[in-house]
Amino acid sequence: MGTALLLVAVVAAAGACLPGSSAQLLGPGRHMQRSYAAHPAPGSARETVPVAHRAAAGVAVRPAPVVNAAVAATATTGAVTHAAAPAPVPAAGSASRRSGSPTFLELMLLGVLLPALIWLAVQLWRERDSRRRSEQRILEFLATAGHELRTPLTAISGYVSLARMGGLADPEKFDVAMDRMTDETRRMSALLDELVLLARLDLRQPLHREPVNLARLCREAVADAQASSPHHPIRLTILPGQYSVIGDRDRLYQVVANLLANVRHHTPVGTRTVLGLGNEDGHRVIEVIDDGPGIPPELRERAFDRFVHGGKPTAPVPKEASGGGNGLGLSVAAAVIGAHGGTLTLEPSERGAWFRIRLPA
Repeated sequence: MGTALLLVAVVAAAGACLPGSSAQLLGPGRHMQRSYAAHPAPGSARETVPVAHRAAAGVAVRPAPVVNAAVAATATTGAVTHAAAPAPVPAAGSASRRSGSPTFLELMLLGVLLPALIWLAVQLWRERDSRRRSEQRILEFLATAGHELRTPLTAISGYVSLARMGGLADPEKFDVAMDRMTDETRRMSALLDELVLLARLDLRQPLHREPVNLARLCREAVADAQASSPHHPIRLTILPGQYSVIGDRDRLYQVVANLLANVRHHTPVGTRTVLGLGNEDGHRVIEVIDDGPGIPPELRERAFDRFVHGGKPTAPVPKEASGGGNGLGLSVAAAVIGAHGGTLTLEPSERGAWFRIRLPA
């Protein structure tokens, strides 16, 4: 609304400066014409404007007419009489100015206002296009989130219906059904937690701030990942240095855990991973590198988008990590690192995936 009002004001100002408008500006010559248009009548007490001034003003000067006898006779008596000044000859180009042709000032104003009007129109178009894209992303996000939540709810509802019909009378089938419902409930809870976290980060709500020892954090994340999937060996490399940062420890741990879980979910058994920690240009750097099949080229540019899946998991997902695989892990990690003033990037590599975290020291 403010941009539209500004546009209307600029258009009104431009219309006021255009030729033929009620507020048309006068050129420099027109002020002079109005000053010299009315000449005093004979015998008037007002003196005639000096010719030198008229010439300087751009008004053509012609020789004064011969003084008539009455004026000459009066001059002999010593009386002072002012002769009527001849009508001025219009200056060259004055007729064209009176006809409404634009002056230099008007052209200069148009040269300034026209680009401004074009710029405002472009900004309005971009703002409208950006709003349309944002609305489209929100609709897609809601549709995908609803689909992701519907999957576990459908499984739980199916097991409940089966139990009501007596299909779970067998104790073994009952235990299996309970395990599956527990897994789906955990998955739904993890999805809701990540959606709430993304909403908080989008609203720029502050995270908890405290000193965090990244070296200890990485050791704990590696130990937990090895316990969850012992068939994915992980090597931890910490270079000498100080690794303290100010941030939310739980969220930073979640980032490292998500990157390690991403390897477990989308690489075959036996894939080796290296977790490295070092310093670079005043930043703490954490790298997660694996020798798996890597991320498909068509997904590399959208790896950090929400609900982007890397395909079917190539390894069974442990029960402890049943909340993963919903396409939000990398987007949550990128949002958390961004909230800490850092960056999370996917670096080019010949084999496997190479994720790099940079946090300000």
